[in-house]
Amino acid sequence: MPDWISQNVEVLSLLVSLGMLAVWIIYLQVFLYSYRRQTRSKIVINRGAGVDLEARCLVSNMSSDAIYVESILASVEAHEDSWWCTVTDIESRGEVELPSDPKALTHQGPLASGDYMDIGSYRELLERAVDGRGRLEAVLEKMAGPIIAQIQVVADYASDDLLVGARRRFQLEVKDQRWLLEPQDGGTQQIRSRRERRRISEDLSRQTSGA
Repeated sequence: MPDWISQNVEVLSLLVSLGMLAVWIIYLQVFLYSYRRQTRSKIVINRGAGVDLEARCLVSNMSSDAIYVESILASVEAHEDSWWCTVTDIESRGEVELPSDPKALTHQGPLASGDYMDIGSYRELLERAVDGRGRLEAVLEKMAGPIIAQIQVVADYASDDLLVGARRRFQLEVKDQRWLLEPQDGGTQQIRSRRERRRISEDLSRQTSGA
């Protein structure tokens, strides 16, 4: 055995070097994967204080750094019917006066890591999406097939050259004469592909330009 080792020392040395290289490559891959998971954005959209239209829509920043919320959209769709509205700015309701502080007039702005904001009830958001078409419940009753409500958040994150975003979809169903919000999946869908991020950047440009 010692003779065989001495005769093949160069081959064994090469195999050991290749093994060490493989270990370092695997370690680097694990490190990069862990680093990307820790540094990429994560926005959570949820409902709070209820499961019906009066539930509050909560937007949380679970990223490692702060995000800057650029735009929030609410939409309602069913088969061929589809309506949406930008709900970033706070809208006056009835005779309630809006605050004079500009920061209290919009949901646009920075959101620290681990922080959240209440952007209103789902009723308020969806009423704005179907604005001018009648009372929300009456509009929903006229819609055929599965009715889907969607909230989408678009934001700037760290040094990313493209906008990031997230969306959550809820199915609206009537139970015991109440419209309930049933999440379509277990969590918020993160918008991370470069193609989708380019598209939401273009959509935001059109919204801000009034196109």
